[in-house]
Amino acid sequence: MHWPDAQVPGKSNREVRAETWRAMEELYEKGLCKSIGVSNFLISHLEQLKEDCVITPHVNQVEYHPFQRPQELVDYCRSRDIVFEGYCPLAKGEALTHPTIIQLAKKYGRTPAQICIRWSIQNGIVTIPKSTKAERIEENCKVFDFTIAEDDVEILNGMHDGRHVSWDPSHIV
Repeated sequence: MHWPDAQVPGKSNREVRAETWRAMEELYEKGLCKSIGVSNFLISHLEQLKEDCVITPHVNQVEYHPFQRPQELVDYCRSRDIVFEGYCPLAKGEALTHPTIIQLAKKYGRTPAQICIRWSIQNGIVTIPKSTKAERIEENCKVFDFTIAEDDVEILNGMHDGRHVSWDPSHIV
């Protein structure tokens, strides 16, 4: 399920989410898919699914980058065996021009994109970088042969300011 907001006349978001999730549970139980998941779900949305349905989502895909690090949601998902998958690791390019990230890129002899992706991976996040350019896709893959020092990871962790560059699901009931 890509988004917690259903916008179905006469039904609450919660009702539609539960109906949709039950249909996904049926597909899973029939063996037609190996896993089922959600995207952009916050703790409140996940708690409602838990109350209304049977199967816990296997994955929750959420915006994750140095400016948007929802650690409480990450911890919640981990404690319930929900894989936390982060999209927009470059903050739609905003992170690539941030002075701190540029400085760390120079320190490690990497690109700002590689710093953001590696940071996300080191935080235990399944990370989904996106590009349509072959050279950037290749660059984004070259993040497994270095490690960011813990004090530098903490600097990046401290950049969280709650900024969304994609959708903000916090207003969805």
